[in-house]
Amino acid sequence: MKKKYLSLLSIPVLAVGLAACGGGEKETATAPTNSDSGETSVEAKEITINTTQTEDSHYGEYLTTFEEEVEKNSNGAIEVSVHYNSELGNERDNVESVQMGTLDGAFISSGVISNFVPEFNVLDFPFLFENSEHARSVFNGEIGDELNEKLLSVGIKNLGWGENGFRNITNSKHPIEKPEDLKGIKIRTMEVPIHQEVFAAFGAAPTPMAWSEVFTSLQQGVIDGQENPIPIIYSSKFEEVQDYVSLTGHVYSPAVFIFNNELFESFSPEQQQVLTDAAKAAQQAEYEFIDTNTAAQIEELKSKGMQVNEVDIKPFQDAAQPVIDKYKGDYAELYDKIKAAAK
Repeated sequence: MKKKYLSLLSIPVLAVGLAACGGGEKETATAPTNSDSGETSVEAKEITINTTQTEDSHYGEYLTTFEEEVEKNSNGAIEVSVHYNSELGNERDNVESVQMGTLDGAFISSGVISNFVPEFNVLDFPFLFENSEHARSVFNGEIGDELNEKLLSVGIKNLGWGENGFRNITNSKHPIEKPEDLKGIKIRTMEVPIHQEVFAAFGAAPTPMAWSEVFTSLQQGVIDGQENPIPIIYSSKFEEVQDYVSLTGHVYSPAVFIFNNELFESFSPEQQQVLTDAAKAAQQAEYEFIDTNTAAQIEELKSKGMQVNEVDIKPFQDAAQPVIDKYKGDYAELYDKIKAAAK
């Protein structure tokens, strides 16, 4: 657990009792504030954030920057406690907990949100985005705002979009160069129907599984492979349990900083601005971290014994198209808007 005490806005602050994850009462610290009548004190608000990833990952870069920015600009009114490595549950658990208010926030991949906001399904369509620039412009523009409104309708605020990245396949059997190479391979997928159907169309045996179980399952041979962006493959040390990385880039996965909206509304307007500004700074820091480190991470994976291969994505696109056609009908307008944004 990482905990920082963030400095307090120089304005009066209402003390608000917050329910801790699991229902217990949160600890609060007393933060000083100066006024004409002398020094007074108020109880600081504490927010608890969870992520499934490690502190040294791109998710950690985002959350560390968020903490630092709030510390610099909030003057002690807010405390932030960040929990890494799924300490407070998996991503689906986190969405449910944030919605109910038993967890304040979580930085997660977008896939599981489709179970709560159907429009998020479109983000899991394979080969939807041309490149990172296309994706980032979509999420930081009108389409991203529309999705944020949908999320808000279920009581969850998106404090800021982040990036998980383009997903690639690792396995312990052989290099994947064409869909047929996946035949019979047990590959962990997220608990997202379209992900599972796409891998079935590739010929694999998709196996949905909570993230916290993946490394051990690979180690024990319960599954043969998994798929994730390079920064997660690297930070998860999959070179210890996998031999091959195939750069399929089959799905771009955004990250979402979900936050209980009732809690967000309990902050003063000035504090809300501190939080949203900090999330913007965190997004930029994460983008820079990914852009700077991904190529070097691939080279380091090679140096640690992983075989990395490029692929011709056209056969994968062709194999995935029937699944796209099956799901596209419900989200055709949004799908077409995202595709058009690349032009």
